[in-house]
Amino acid sequence: MNDNSTRRRKHGARLYNVLFPMWMFYLFPTWLWLVILPANFAIDSLVLCLAMRRLGIAGRREIWRKSIFRIWAIGFLSDFLGALLTLGLMLMIDAAHLSWDVYLFPGTTLLAIPGVVLSGALIYMLNKRYAFVKCMSDERQIHKLSLALAVFTAPYAMLIPLYG
Repeated sequence: MNDNSTRRRKHGARLYNVLFPMWMFYLFPTWLWLVILPANFAIDSLVLCLAMRRLGIAGRREIWRKSIFRIWAIGFLSDFLGALLTLGLMLMIDAAHLSWDVYLFPGTTLLAIPGVVLSGALIYMLNKRYAFVKCMSDERQIHKLSLALAVFTAPYAMLIPLYG
């Protein structure tokens, strides 16, 4: 037995020992979705409304009404794909039997960064392409709204390591 496998057994570092990292909320149904779903809707609405106000966009209520459900769905799809990336990275590191203990801070946080970046990039690109199709034509305003949504609604909570 090599030194790494002995150390791993002593510390019990296995993926199934991770109680519940924050990004797992995006992958598995849980009662917390009853809080997460409306909270994300409220945050998306707030960011969209504040960004439209800051940009001086007219017809904000109509734009919100026509785009908010797409924005909300795009946010969840993007968060889910970011969480899948984070899970994939954790599984690859676990399978590689590296001596780096990814389950302790800062390991889980460092592994979540690519997932958060992917989610933010997808939120920007998908909102820019699909969310404002039926309600806006000004490309500059669409770009700015999509960027605001990406920056302020990216799943930063995935950076918080929660484990047992």
